[in-house]
Amino acid sequence: MQPENNNEIETGMKQRILHNTRHLIIISTVVMAAAFMGCSHNKHPFVFHTPQEAVVACHEELAKVKQMNSATIDELAQVINTWAELQDSTMSLMMRDSTMTVHNDLASEFFAVADSFRMEITDLALTQKRSMGDVMKLKVATSSNRKAALASEEFKSVRQYYMDFNRRIIQSAENCKNDINAKKPLTAKQGANYRWLLIQPFLALDNYATAVLTDQQIQTLTQLAEELPRLLAYVDGKDYDHSRKEETEKLSTVLSEYFLKSYLKSIL
Repeated sequence: MQPENNNEIETGMKQRILHNTRHLIIISTVVMAAAFMGCSHNKHPFVFHTPQEAVVACHEELAKVKQMNSATIDELAQVINTWAELQDSTMSLMMRDSTMTVHNDLASEFFAVADSFRMEITDLALTQKRSMGDVMKLKVATSSNRKAALASEEFKSVRQYYMDFNRRIIQSAENCKNDINAKKPLTAKQGANYRWLLIQPFLALDNYATAVLTDQQIQTLTQLAEELPRLLAYVDGKDYDHSRKEETEKLSTVLSEYFLKSYLKSIL
């Protein structure tokens, strides 16, 4: 049975994914921290002499976002990536400043700007309907230092775990899609399991797991995302081609918004 409201969807998905992601979160945190430390030695595109200059630049970037009334996924990705670089530069400068301990007001100001940016970019992202394909495109375009991560020693140490993790959940979703394309009859229990397996890749892949996706896996997930409304309609026993789109795409629309909000919260 399809969940009756958004809260049930969110609660159910969180419970299903909790067991699988506990150890993933630990590994991700360690690896991303090491990757960040490695990347922090690279030259940032923003060059500031003082933390005050950096915070002023953060205010200016926030002002630019506030002036935007709408944005494509590509534009959102560009703004998010620019902010990530600016934020990293600012925080690196603050950490190197030995006098920063007496600048609590400045630090508070920076974090207030960061909170405002997160709210503004989330509102901007939701000014129009976004598909699951849009969400997937945004995740890939904003995944942290993808090329650097693939080449890092930290990634090599956990490569087998991530390629196995990514491969397993993507393959499970692909198997479900193939069965649906073959019009395999599903019981109510099978339909519930298929629904979860189709949704799982978009929930389970965190920022680091997304960063280390292969090009083929990105292509597979992008195609799966585009077909998700039709696939979910099938497991719910609906005729996608001969039903109102408002009805057949209701669940995928709710999921797209949920995943978009969750992803932006995790990276901003």
